[in-house]
Amino acid sequence: MIQRVDTPEVQTDHWFVIWAESRAEKKVEKRMAALGLTPWLPIVKERHRWSDRWREVECPLFPGYLFAKATNADWHQILRTQGVLTVVKEGGRPALLADSFVTALRDAIGREGAAPEAVTERVDYAAGDEVIVQEGVLRGVRGIVRERRSGRQLVIWVAEIGRGVGFTIGSALVTRALAAW
Repeated sequence: MIQRVDTPEVQTDHWFVIWAESRAEKKVEKRMAALGLTPWLPIVKERHRWSDRWREVECPLFPGYLFAKATNADWHQILRTQGVLTVVKEGGRPALLADSFVTALRDAIGREGAAPEAVTERVDYAAGDEVIVQEGVLRGVRGIVRERRSGRQLVIWVAEIGRGVGFTIGSALVTRALAAW
């Protein structure tokens, strides 16, 4: 889904992957919108516990990353935005996400989550196994298992983000990918 920018003169809109300062993703999104760009920060709600209560908190789906739809000429303006560390690159040029990936990710986040079904047989995943997320906000996303953690937790690397954002997920929520990338 990552596309290479072949000619910087092309003025079509693309989805850039932006690496922002830690915990500054929402501020960067607002600053980019003020510049007339189309930023998107995928947000999910998580329950966090304080000393005296539980609370629903909006957190970035990919901490440290957000997306912006802009022309190739705008990527230097993106880099000058306060809070932006860099635009993720591939081969020295900005790595671009396909519209279809961003649309699928938006749809996945917008869907109501279904409770995962009980696992009838134990499946052990090893580092390097290709998997597809079956439940939750990332349903349908393909990734590669980077490591297994205690219990049934997996760290999965998602290539579409460009830097390989890892996230931890239960092994019951993924299935082995049969088709090649």
